[in-house]
Amino acid sequence: MLKRKLPLLFTSMVICLVLVLIGCSPKTYNLSTSVAPSGGGTISPSGGPFQGKVTLVATPYQYYQFSGWAGAASGNTNPLTITMNSDKQIVATFAKPTYNFQAQSSSANDGTVQPGNGTFEAGNSVTVTAIPASGYRFNHWEGSATGTSNPLNIVMTTNLTLTAYFTGVYTLTTSCSPNGNGSIDPGSGLYDAGTVQTLTATTTLFPYAFDHWSGTDNTNTNPTTVTMNADKSVTAYFKQLSPGTKQTLTSQYSQGGPANIVNLTLNAGQWVQGELSDHMSGEAQIVDSNNRVVEDFGSIYDTNFTFQVPSSGTYSVKITTNSILFDNYTLVYTIYQ
Repeated sequence: MLKRKLPLLFTSMVICLVLVLIGCSPKTYNLSTSVAPSGGGTISPSGGPFQGKVTLVATPYQYYQFSGWAGAASGNTNPLTITMNSDKQIVATFAKPTYNFQAQSSSANDGTVQPGNGTFEAGNSVTVTAIPASGYRFNHWEGSATGTSNPLNIVMTTNLTLTAYFTGVYTLTTSCSPNGNGSIDPGSGLYDAGTVQTLTATTTLFPYAFDHWSGTDNTNTNPTTVTMNADKSVTAYFKQLSPGTKQTLTSQYSQGGPANIVNLTLNAGQWVQGELSDHMSGEAQIVDSNNRVVEDFGSIYDTNFTFQVPSSGTYSVKITTNSILFDNYTLVYTIYQ
């Protein structure tokens, strides 16, 4: 029996050897691919003649997801290995996912948000606006986005939840009396509830000075404060100062002197009006007790000046010259208080 099988086995081996020698190989088939939609992604390899097994990889573009295979393939396995036993046409399908958007106010009494909710495709830009109720202002966002931008543009890449926070405000109204005689910083406007604002009254109108406040936490100090626990109306009152006795100083100076020609003890808001005269090219300044220049008259011949005292203290009128000659000067001044 064994002797009979040996010739058959030998014959099969000879046939296989002959097939190899004459170049026998697996058949080649053509693969063609496409994507849907056309801007949804790519497929690799894109096509060509293949033998045996081929592995296909579908890669989505931004904001798309791979959905599945169509044509000569099915399912959503990715990468996908196929056997080329015939010509094949395969389609990779993609789709934009949809996401839920929800926006709300931290308190229904403080304000509203538009849009409040919705469903949007990935990549869509949503503009959300916080709308404060009367007596409130928008403060900030919390949740899927933060910050103080309003309206806020946000791109849908996942489910998003936003909360708008608002802050209560009160109205501050400021005025000066007499009207036009000064200014208040900061001025009228909306201020957060509970905050304490510092107000400064200033006048540059000669010979007026700050006198008192109405509607503030302390009516006699400047600067003062106002606590915004309600709508507030604040007025800064200015008074016209009266001139004191006119003073006249006459003396002589030369190069390097005099350093000070008069020292004056003055209160904040007072005015000094004067005239400084000489016959040479001198320079005059007013300095404070720390020798800081608060008024610089530059070169003088005959100089008229008005000077409002920024803060209480001692101030000096100085005059200097580069001349080696002696010269007379005259300072006439009046303090308004």
